[in-house]
Amino acid sequence: MKHPGPAFLLLLALGLRAEDIPIEVNPNRPTFANPALTTQSGVAELEWGLQRSKFRDEGTSFATPTLLKLGLMKDLEVRLSSPLYLRLAPADGRAAAGSGDFNLGVQWCYFHDGLFGTDQAIQVAHTFPTVPSAQGLGNGAPIDTLTLLFSRDAGPYHVDVNLLESWIGLTPDAGGGRATQAAGTVSITRNLNEQWSISGELYGLQAIPSNAKIVSNLWAVAYKVSKRLVLDAGVDVGLTNGAPRYTVFTGLTVGLGRFRKP
Repeated sequence: MKHPGPAFLLLLALGLRAEDIPIEVNPNRPTFANPALTTQSGVAELEWGLQRSKFRDEGTSFATPTLLKLGLMKDLEVRLSSPLYLRLAPADGRAAAGSGDFNLGVQWCYFHDGLFGTDQAIQVAHTFPTVPSAQGLGNGAPIDTLTLLFSRDAGPYHVDVNLLESWIGLTPDAGGGRATQAAGTVSITRNLNEQWSISGELYGLQAIPSNAKIVSNLWAVAYKVSKRLVLDAGVDVGLTNGAPRYTVFTGLTVGLGRFRKP
């Protein structure tokens, strides 16, 4: 199964119909955590970014993470994502470049103002091994992920808590079979005014045979150009040896348009 390339996204954007009801984006970028609330019904929303990582062995990576969200109905969205371009440059090896694995997910916000005033959602996702793993650009085996999402607004603050469980396929070199990986993240965003906000996040992923434990913290600033466009930039600093030394990133969230009347 091929991932959606730039041509697909362009054709989709050109085919969307404008409506009078304003579109307001729901950014998942740039943190590891996602909010429980979903994309507006009938709206296509694109998140795209540039990120460069420096690893502890002095290797580097560059990627363009891309996520297309489609609001199928109120509280339900489909998510299509892939690094459309990924370049890995190991410190002691030959650089490899191409696209990354394709991920397909669905998120349902099943409860509003629930426990402790939180919005609650569940997300299921499947990563297809669309890229050979020989050069490290893909996992080489399927990945399934179940995520529970909790979000709450408290005055100028917005809090997201995600709990994840992934079943990661292992290549024969890593022992084969599947490994279970638990992960968790807490993200807090502070709205400074109508346009500017800052975010801080702490997240961790359990060690598996193919990867060491990852604990990292992320700091970002976002600028709301309009309800339909949000820009962001920041830095992610690894706290354990399994995490990259640091990652710098910038990107955007934009409402492409409506594919169905609300």
